[in-house]
Amino acid sequence: MDTAFKVGEIVRSTAGRDKDTYYLVIDIDNESDQKIKVVDGVKRKFNNPKYKNSRHLESTGQIAAEFLRDLKDKKRVRSEDVRLILKDYLSKEEVK
Repeated sequence: MDTAFKVGEIVRSTAGRDKDTYYLVIDIDNESDQKIKVVDGVKRKFNNPKYKNSRHLESTGQIAAEFLRDLKDKKRVRSEDVRLILKDYLSKEEVK
């Protein structure tokens, strides 16, 4: 299931040691659309993103609007902000 990911999208890892870990997409390699930079705010901070192959990620269909707003306004994005975004998403998913 190879889909086009977007910056600010919440994704889940489907392969590797980090399987079932949720990440936030912060950048996409324009040349190949295969390598995607993701962060979780805990092990992978914003200044040290993880490169994942797009085939090893699954889209949740959720876009973090506050993250995109901060990028657009050129505000500094902290790892704490990423942790809060993912925590909010996971708490909403548990309710479902």
